[in-house]
Amino acid sequence: MNEEEWKTVYDVQIYVTSLSAISDCNWNKLEFWINLHQDGFIYKLRHYYPILSEDDIHIILLLRIDFSNAQISELFHILGSSFRIRRSRLKKKMNVSCESITDFIKSLRLE
Repeated sequence: MNEEEWKTVYDVQIYVTSLSAISDCNWNKLEFWINLHQDGFIYKLRHYYPILSEDDIHIILLLRIDFSNAQISELFHILGSSFRIRRSRLKKKMNVSCESITDFIKSLRLE
């Protein structure tokens, strides 16, 4: 399956989980799809949160399309505990006061 065949978030999830690692080219395709289907979300995210690193953006992208913590840890080749630390740092960078960074990201609307 290639990006031209992606119709739903589920199609994207299947594609990403089939990869052993995500190349820069794959990240660009994912970002393009998210921007296309979610009103420029990644562009706006970079604008509103310029402090975010590329890894931060990638984590947000995966959380946004319903990847679990375990799936993201596996894709980044890190332990679950390391991912929890990354999530905590991400929460601080974004100044998120609610309990769940995942819920915040899924409900985030940027104008």
